[in-house]
Amino acid sequence: MSAVPPAPAPPPASVASATPLRIKRLTLTDFRAFPGPAPAHFDLDGKNLLVYGENGAGKSSVFHALSDFFSLKRSRNLRVYKNVFSGEPETSCAVEVEFNDGAPSAKWFMQLGSGAIGAAPLGSHPIGGTTPTRERHPATVAGGNDTRVTQTALRRAALDYRALLDTNYKQGDGAINLFDIALEKLLADFPVTVAGGTTQTIGELWRAVEQAKPAKHTQPALTRVNQACANFNNGFNQALTALHPLIGTLLGDLIGSDVSVAPFAFGGITYTAAYYKRDREIAGRSLTLDVSYRSHQLSVPQHFLNEARLSALALAIYLAGRLACTPTATTTALKLLVLDDVLIGLDHSNRLPVLDVLNSKFADWQTVLLTHDRVWFEMARFHLGNTGHWKSLEVFEGEDVVRGIPAPTVRAPGNKAAKASLDQARNFLANHHVPAAANYTRAAFELALKSFCERFGVPVVFKTDPRHLDTEKLLSAVEGWFKAHSAKVCMAGVIERVKLFRKVVLNPYSHAAPPNIARAEVEGAIASVDKLLTVIENGGMEGNPIQATRSLIANAAPSSGDLHAALGYLRVAFSGSLHSFCERKHVDIAFRGQPADTQTLWRAVLGGQATLFPPPQNTVLAQIDAESRWLVLPITDPALAAVTQADLVRLVALLAPGNDDRLILDTI
Repeated sequence: MSAVPPAPAPPPASVASATPLRIKRLTLTDFRAFPGPAPAHFDLDGKNLLVYGENGAGKSSVFHALSDFFSLKRSRNLRVYKNVFSGEPETSCAVEVEFNDGAPSAKWFMQLGSGAIGAAPLGSHPIGGTTPTRERHPATVAGGNDTRVTQTALRRAALDYRALLDTNYKQGDGAINLFDIALEKLLADFPVTVAGGTTQTIGELWRAVEQAKPAKHTQPALTRVNQACANFNNGFNQALTALHPLIGTLLGDLIGSDVSVAPFAFGGITYTAAYYKRDREIAGRSLTLDVSYRSHQLSVPQHFLNEARLSALALAIYLAGRLACTPTATTTALKLLVLDDVLIGLDHSNRLPVLDVLNSKFADWQTVLLTHDRVWFEMARFHLGNTGHWKSLEVFEGEDVVRGIPAPTVRAPGNKAAKASLDQARNFLANHHVPAAANYTRAAFELALKSFCERFGVPVVFKTDPRHLDTEKLLSAVEGWFKAHSAKVCMAGVIERVKLFRKVVLNPYSHAAPPNIARAEVEGAIASVDKLLTVIENGGMEGNPIQATRSLIANAAPSSGDLHAALGYLRVAFSGSLHSFCERKHVDIAFRGQPADTQTLWRAVLGGQATLFPPPQNTVLAQIDAESRWLVLPITDPALAAVTQADLVRLVALLAPGNDDRLILDTI
């Protein structure tokens, strides 16, 4: 028989006391959808994890692995999870978790036993009819009794959509009875103080009740079971008192105040001391849920509330149970929350509050959120990407072509959606797929604009479905915001640089006849969007665009990227100066519902040049107008490709002839 592996050595005290315990990597080998012998790795790096998985690709394998790995009472034996296609021996199936504490990883695996069948534990069976196997779980003595696993098992919740149904649809046509759910899932590990000053959990108090059920009805036996029931009732009511306000708070965070839950009324359990044994039972196992909708009490909530409200109610109940049971956890203990497609009953607009709840109420937990909804995955990745606390992974159906068996592919798209899209654009460009690269560049630009609007509070046109808020509307909102925040003029120049590649970043490639786009245009657009993302991540960019332009063109041989950036700064500097000039000179323009753009203002200035630019200032007007293709009109592709350092030096000399970087229109 192979030796039982020793328990992992504890980390140094200084590390354990300073760093909260988190999962660094999950490894599945020959487990459910993931065939061996090659392992499948899921890198969390101590962060929360958002996972997209196609139906049947293995997403739920992650859920089952974490749920039963961190469990003191597993739902299934490991051999049940063995991949059926690989042909590998039973001992190849394993789940391994590496933590961030520097200690050896914990492993759940099958081990060859002794040759004697009688020596094999219950449930083992021979491989090839000869040698039995033994299951080694890290939460058991035989598996090492890893305290990291056992302590996490007391502080973890693993929910899928079926668990939510337990609180509503599975209750049938009657009142919702939460007793079994509260006892087994919500409050089993809630600690209470009992007679004598000792602390016990609700689960321990319930086991004491069951163990006290008398075989014979002697007076001491009845006294013991009645006292056990009294202890349980006292402790259960303490737990319910702690649970109720948490449910109300979470419901409000998720769906507002329309749905409310009254305080629980638990009558208590009693032992029925009947004459016949068949009639002896623990009575009173009832915990009804008193739900109201807009102050109207609902006798059967599952028949009245829609699916979104029922899902929110169920989530609030389960999450409140976790919060109620874990306030005594040490700061370094791992508290794990695994949610598998629990949001499918909510529409997209009602899902974002769930993310806010996870970020606020469960900030000290490590959360794994799994979904098969691609649109929702992208929305969540965008919403969570800038927090720095989440990682994203994608699981796709695949095939082991050598063996001809299903073999999923795990891919890390990057923590931030815009950066990930830009990386994908580079990959397509490197493989000469220019149209696809342009498409991903456009997506990156749109995501960058959304990030900018969210970070700086830019108001945008309201759309019920945010997916219909396209790039043009976002860009219009951002440019309008810049007009009111002149200090951000350099940032406006960065966006103007991106706009030089309008054909790339503003054209949806879903159109039937996409324009012919050159490789150089896509390369320039990628570089421009990348710069925009860098500026957004660094908190914005302030400063003088003329100084920025001078710096970019000061080199003997500036790159094309530097030339494009300098042109973007000059255009936005001129536009801002022109707007100020028109306002100061009371230039008349035709009324429009939208703010006037640079071309409209310039035409108005030319129309009033006799009064606005008397001699000798009229020569300035003529000089600027001669450069309108650079400063006023949309930049054409040939012009963008042909811009030179000399062009930019000439424009700077025209617009800012002095040494103080003031633009010439500001001096008239």
